[in-house]
Amino acid sequence: MSLEKEKIVANAKKYFETATKLGFMNDELTTFLGESFITAPAFASNNMPNVFEGGLIDFTLNVTKHLIELNSLLPEAKRINKDSLIKVGLLHSIGKAKLYTTNVPEWKAKKGVLYEYNNALASMRIGQRSLYYSISNGIVLTEEEEQAIVFSDINDDD
Repeated sequence: MSLEKEKIVANAKKYFETATKLGFMNDELTTFLGESFITAPAFASNNMPNVFEGGLIDFTLNVTKHLIELNSLLPEAKRINKDSLIKVGLLHSIGKAKLYTTNVPEWKAKKGVLYEYNNALASMRIGQRSLYYSISNGIVLTEEEEQAIVFSDINDDD
């Protein structure tokens, strides 16, 4: 699967307009993320969703939509503030913005690995990198939002 250029542009516009409207996107983070964020895939190999150009923002918007839907199913006393939930949903995977490259050896591509990891980056979990990118580019988060971003990619064995 792939996204049409128009859909990639529309998704990026929706992402940045929503983040700006809610007050947690600034010029510093927008510039830092740049085109690599807009074109980034959500994952590296085709056994995962959104492994195509523009897949990361598409995936992030879907995750955020599902977070809102799940939150609305909770009893009112257990619900999380919607703006905070959207903030975490939209920021939780920005650590993937510069994570993948298209320099894939042919033998890996034949096995469905469409992107390689950018080995120039320090080794971090996606949640840690997303938090690092957010904070180092002037995004203010509550303790709960920081925790939610860091723990967004934990496994059962963590």
